[in-house]
Amino acid sequence: MTRDSLTKQEKITFLKDVVGASDFTTDYLPVLLEYLDDEDPEVRALAIENLWDYPEPELIDHLIDKAEHDPSADVRCKAIITLGRFIYEGEMADYDFDWGEMEELMRADELPQEDFLRVRRFLIDLYRDAAKPLDERRYAVEALGFHTDDEVFSIIEEAYAHPDPKMKMSAIFAMGRSANVRWTDTILKELRNPRKELQVEAIRAAGEVGLEEAGKELWRLTYSEDRDVKLEAIWALGQTGWEEAFERLDELTILGEDEEIREVAEDALEEWSLFSGLMEDMFLEEEELTEWLMDEDIEDELEEFEDED
Repeated sequence: MTRDSLTKQEKITFLKDVVGASDFTTDYLPVLLEYLDDEDPEVRALAIENLWDYPEPELIDHLIDKAEHDPSADVRCKAIITLGRFIYEGEMADYDFDWGEMEELMRADELPQEDFLRVRRFLIDLYRDAAKPLDERRYAVEALGFHTDDEVFSIIEEAYAHPDPKMKMSAIFAMGRSANVRWTDTILKELRNPRKELQVEAIRAAGEVGLEEAGKELWRLTYSEDRDVKLEAIWALGQTGWEEAFERLDELTILGEDEEIREVAEDALEEWSLFSGLMEDMFLEEEELTEWLMDEDIEDELEEFEDED
């Protein structure tokens, strides 16, 4: 069956399956590229969403073209969001490090700096273009959130001060994505925002940044009567690694009102174990035990003890 013979729903089902696929051995890129020019905007948007897993430099031109020229606002926004993957890749790269003779080998899988800078400039210019729709500008802020850069920090601050709640929400999202403690006071304040959408975004940001200072407030929010707020607070509480979070999360794994809450609490407890340093302590204890057992004097003592038996 060819792509053209598929119905819209069949295409959408396929693309959604790709999004949730756990099979990382199959290269879906050739198929996704075919769907970028599908006549249906929902199909195009899903194809672009799937491109997040393929941070290939040759896709940048496709995404910028879609962000600028696609007739569908949703497709344009999806393209802008997906360009954020290249900001992440550039942030993870170490362009200033001199690898010497290993330069070519060590940078083989690294996003070229010129491509990173091109995407960065496109997103910054898009945000600063007041003639662009608000959604496109705010998604540019979110895409830039990975980048720890003074100009981007200024953009996030400007977006946070914007009168439209949607732009403010994207700014809080970018604060979380940056994982930077510079936003601590702002996130803590927004945890008590009466507007649910801003409060929920602040809860997520507190978790992403790993704010132990938010622990007490997140603990309080795990008692919220609003289910969305409660679930987000449970997960974020685990991410903070706050020392006193264990008791509440452990309680929710047993006494949570329903299965979903108990499952989220269990996952959050695993996150807490990681971020609290508990797992690190366990690894250190294992290393110490291994070193102790490998000690020659200890080996002699153990042999003598066994001989006595």
